[in-house]
Amino acid sequence: IDVCIAMLPALVVSCFVFGIQSLVLTLVSVASCVFWEWLYRKLMKKSCSVGDCSAVVTGMLLAFVCPVSLPWWAIVIGAFFSIVVVKQLYGGIGCNFLNPALAGRAVLVASYAGAMTSWMPSLLNVDVTTGATPMANMHQGLLPEASLTDLFVGNVGGCLGETSAALLLIGFVYLLIRKVIRITIPAAYIGTVAVLTLIFPMGNPGIQWMLCQIFGGGLMLGAIFMATDYTTSPMTPRGQLIFG
Repeated sequence: IDVCIAMLPALVVSCFVFGIQSLVLTLVSVASCVFWEWLYRKLMKKSCSVGDCSAVVTGMLLAFVCPVSLPWWAIVIGAFFSIVVVKQLYGGIGCNFLNPALAGRAVLVASYAGAMTSWMPSLLNVDVTTGATPMANMHQGLLPEASLTDLFVGNVGGCLGETSAALLLIGFVYLLIRKVIRITIPAAYIGTVAVLTLIFPMGNPGIQWMLCQIFGGGLMLGAIFMATDYTTSPMTPRGQLIFG
């Protein structure tokens, strides 16, 4: 539940940036994950586990790493793979060998590449409606068309929950206060990217390139909510540092 609360700020800003479709896709994803978990446990005659809310977390994270324009039926398929194939078939919560949401995204990218790479522009900034997403620009070694401010607050195109570094950081602080996660993995993860992009700016101004890399995509989402997954990350501080 704490993880769900920590993701709410990013969800709210995505509704402002992309419209109500953000909320609809997230609700469909959450409902699908809960349904598949309930159905599998029912068919296998196992105790109902939807009450632990882990399926809700997976549903929110799966929606967060998908574009807002993704058809609802596609995210239902992604939810099935996340919950049934990656989580339940390996024993349920605590036994998955991959992060279920990321595994679901991987299947959707492999199966529906076009739908997974069709980006809606920010509704708040008409000047970037025809521009590429920041990550698409940087993939070509170019600085994004958007300003660092737009990147930080999330006024850019991209996946539903990855655009606003500011709101993801608010969720990060909440998780730290609640002692749900430690700072080690996210700090090592983001710090490594910061150092490498500063050293290798690909012909761009070093500081600006580094900040764009940190604020321009799913780095914060991955560092805070994915890499810290209890089941698939180390338990000791030194192991967490190396892992990050």
